[in-house]
Amino acid sequence: MKLPTKQPLKENIVVTSPEELQDLVREALSQSSGAFMKIFGRDSKGKYYVTVLFDRSKVLAAECLLVDEKKDLVGSEAVSVLKSLMKNPMVVDIYTLDELETKLSIADNVDVYAQTEKVPLSELFGVEVAETVPVTETAVEEKPAAETAPAPTPVKEEPKPKTPAVEKVTETESKAEKPAPAPKKVPKEPEIVVNFTGGKLPEKAFKLYAEALLKEAKRIKNLDIYKIEFDSNLAEGVAYLNVRIYGTSDGSSRDIEVAEKRMLHAVSKHAPIILREAEVKPIVKDVAVIINGEEVKPQEIVDREKKKTGKVTKDGRITLSVLEEVWPYFSAYARTVISEIERSGIKVDKAYFDVKGRREFEINLYAAVKSTLPKDEVLAAFKTTLNRHAKELSRSINKYITVHTVEVEEVSPKSTETAAVATTKPVSSTKAAEILAKKAELEKEVEKLLKEAGIDELAPLTEEKKKEAEETALKSKIEPALEALKARIHNELKLIPRVTFKWLKLNHEVKGNKVFIDVEASFIKESTGGLFGSFSGVADDRIKQDVAETIRRVAKEVGREYGLVINVRKLNVILR
Repeated sequence: MKLPTKQPLKENIVVTSPEELQDLVREALSQSSGAFMKIFGRDSKGKYYVTVLFDRSKVLAAECLLVDEKKDLVGSEAVSVLKSLMKNPMVVDIYTLDELETKLSIADNVDVYAQTEKVPLSELFGVEVAETVPVTETAVEEKPAAETAPAPTPVKEEPKPKTPAVEKVTETESKAEKPAPAPKKVPKEPEIVVNFTGGKLPEKAFKLYAEALLKEAKRIKNLDIYKIEFDSNLAEGVAYLNVRIYGTSDGSSRDIEVAEKRMLHAVSKHAPIILREAEVKPIVKDVAVIINGEEVKPQEIVDREKKKTGKVTKDGRITLSVLEEVWPYFSAYARTVISEIERSGIKVDKAYFDVKGRREFEINLYAAVKSTLPKDEVLAAFKTTLNRHAKELSRSINKYITVHTVEVEEVSPKSTETAAVATTKPVSSTKAAEILAKKAELEKEVEKLLKEAGIDELAPLTEEKKKEAEETALKSKIEPALEALKARIHNELKLIPRVTFKWLKLNHEVKGNKVFIDVEASFIKESTGGLFGSFSGVADDRIKQDVAETIRRVAKEVGREYGLVINVRKLNVILR
């Protein structure tokens, strides 16, 4: 279920009875209009991860993950599982919600809400409600009968079962009743499974490998690993490994994403343990991390973080580079901003929006415009419009968005364009044709007179102006093209396998209508002795070749988009 990211009211509380769970719920509801619980429990059939949303009187939505079977139960089935788990020790986190947060949580989980029977809390904790009421009544009845010793006795006894639920089992009597403070996080030791094909290796090697992975997991926030499975296929003196890691996390989606990445990296990082202990070279062929029943593989993380660069409008004037998953939002944003700017009388020739970030977004705009207004006013108009629409978009997608860089270049209208328009303009009447013919004759006569007088200075001036206009037009294309090129190369180099991209230097020189670029890129090799993954043993030259091909391909694509010829003149790839 999609629920607000909040600090829990109580975290990692071990409850061993329905009474304790009910006390925990009562405490949360005494401070808020609603709440939700995340519960981890187990029985003889398997492990369960239950999420329950409720208000002051009833259950609103419930969802349960059968961890071993990777199966989801929704609604009444999840409530039934929770009822059956109440007899066993459970680890509970409880979160409070105000009235607005409760309603928003219902709206975000309408499908689960619709499938959940609205069970009253009195029915969910039916057993303990029936037991609690008589105790209170006897205390009230006995008070008037005896005023000395009998009256305080039930009052002292009543809080005893309640305090452990809130104070995490502190009373000595509670300790006697509760033999289960041990399962604080995950019951039992994590399960290590090793399957051998084609030959057996020392199990000690895999045990040490698993211990190293579990140590890494302990350093990761909100992550509990309960199973690691190795499939080893021994062939020609090499062990081909498939590694699957199973765990649970009650953290935010960002915490889970970080956990997935770090565990995928840990599998490669600690692979040399197999070589050291078993004296066999390991090659990790496949890795999967399954957290809360959802599987992720290395390529899936790359795809999720892939940045998309493309044209927003059919005429290709507006280009956008942003994370693929938010492309629809920012493409609409770019169109809206440029439309509003043009309505204010500023003609936008080209605009390039480079949006950086994943959790938070930073907007950078590079634009070439035509306007009669001063440059300061044009820049102010852009910044005001960008900031206003960024705030609206931020509220819509619930992400922090800032406007970082705004660069606007004014392009003066070209005389060549005017001349071209004049020559291609259709002649609408005979009179217009006569005027144009007279104009051509006058121009020829003026040229003849200038030549006779020996005045040739105007010709170079006209050529110089023409050249300046062409250079200005070319410059308006080059700058956004180079920004797009840098951004695209950055993103592509991050995807090069076997290495970690560190930094990029890019210089350029314009010669005529061609752009020559000098590129220097630095990488760190991820492998040590060729042990990590199926990429082991690949030569440095092959990696450099991949980098060079990527840069040249991106240069061609960007050049095609912006109508430029971009050539890679110098390329230096540094591998450390």
